[in-house]
Amino acid sequence: MNRWKSETGIMLALDVPDRTTAFRLLDRVADEIDVIKFNYPLVLQEGLEIITRVKEAYPRPILADFKIADVPVTNNRIIDLCRRAGADGVMVQGFIGIDAIQSAIAAAGEMKIFVVTQLTNPGGLDFTGRFTGEFAQLARMLGAAGVQAPGNRPEVVKKVREIVGEEMMIACCGIGAQGGKFGGAIAAGGDFEIIGRAIYQAPDPARAAAEIRAAIAPPLKSGTGAGENRRLQPLDPRDLRRGGEGHRGRQGPRTARFGRTGPEGGGKL
Repeated sequence: MNRWKSETGIMLALDVPDRTTAFRLLDRVADEIDVIKFNYPLVLQEGLEIITRVKEAYPRPILADFKIADVPVTNNRIIDLCRRAGADGVMVQGFIGIDAIQSAIAAAGEMKIFVVTQLTNPGGLDFTGRFTGEFAQLARMLGAAGVQAPGNRPEVVKKVREIVGEEMMIACCGIGAQGGKFGGAIAAGGDFEIIGRAIYQAPDPARAAAEIRAAIAPPLKSGTGAGENRRLQPLDPRDLRRGGEGHRGRQGPRTARFGRTGPEGGGKL
């Protein structure tokens, strides 16, 4: 699998209000980042052309983090629009299921599909946290290029890495403003830490990005995480319906949650 290079470990969340701010920021921090990630607000404000213009100006992979979550025909139209705009990857939700993820991967062509495994907000434990293992298994079984995992819960990143193996990329959000420590998600097995507010809201974004890069460098250089993965056996699709051998599956509202331990969380991951 052709992986994106992780040289700084930073995937910039370009969640700024407009085109001018976006280009001003990228002019200052482009040398410190590996990947540029778009979400809906900037694209809704400026149109998909903003992806095209940014890609022309900055030679970095671009991830359209639209967390696509609809029926295949609609998902595939969105993916096609992203491809034509110049995106190199697209994020889809894991809960759309086998057929929709398969269809998305086929529609993506050379673009990379990332599958969301667990949202980083507290509410992510209410629903996505129950099925994190299943979503990761689906992504691996169906041939996605990568997954998203919550960087503010490094124990979940570690478990997701064990499930997906060495080849798939893991992009970890929840770093900085949501409590994740710089370098913590990569040390747990991630490839990229998604960082936005800690950079673009800083008084000096260039300095902030350089300092974050320095903080991420030790685990990135040591190769912790992906290099520690064990070789995994092929998955039976039926296990995904049963919850999968080796993880909790659908055991009720709290016992199956990745990232929640103690009396309400069922203890170990």
